Amino acid sequence: MKTERIACGMANAYLLHGDGGSILIDTGAEKYREKVAKACQNAGVRLILLTHGHFDHCQSAAYLTRRLKCSIGIAGEDAALLERNEKRKVYGKGIWGRFYADASNRNIEQNEIEAVTPDVILEDGMSLGEYGVDAKTVKLPGHTAGSVGVLCDTGELFVGDAMQNILFPSAAWCYEDYEKAKESAAIVRSMNAGKIFFGHGRVWNPVQGNANMKNSGG
Repeated sequence: MKTERIACGMANAYLLHGDGGSILIDTGAEKYREKVAKACQNAGVRLILLTHGHFDHCQSAAYLTRRLKCSIGIAGEDAALLERNEKRKVYGKGIWGRFYADASNRNIEQNEIEAVTPDVILEDGMSLGEYGVDAKTVKLPGHTAGSVGVLCDTGELFVGDAMQNILFPSAAWCYEDYEKAKESAAIVRSMNAGKIFFGHGRVWNPVQGNANMKNSGG
């Protein structure tokens, strides 16, 4: 399997190339949609898998499903964020956490998501083999109620915003449910993944530390 990062400002989208097709994990914000579409050109994308329903990860989903002629998957708990542009607040602890949550809530309120109904409701442990990639979904709630990750058979783990690696790998800085966010971060750390790919920040090799990866654009 080949993994390609598509940098979308402060957020990451990932293109997973399997033997039978490709999966796009997240889409970035709307202003990056042409960049993402170009990266996906001729990749045989069969599924857009959304790790959660925040605009910086799914704002281009409706556009890209039309452009790429593929399905969209999201967890049922986050479907309303995608289908109805539902706004749900996030929270943070401490001065930095509250500041970060306030900024996130302003962005959530100010950004609209084009409504689209998911074709696939992601369940915990769901195989992604029918979309061409040897991987399965992992429920990682807390940041949002429906946050999910993707664990590949080769050991790569994609965690969305269940964790981030801005300064160092850490649990979600903001969340809908603090206790569940802590539990999900603990699950990620316990999975002994070969590499961890974040919605925000650099790839992390738990054994060797941060490593480089292919970057599609700036």
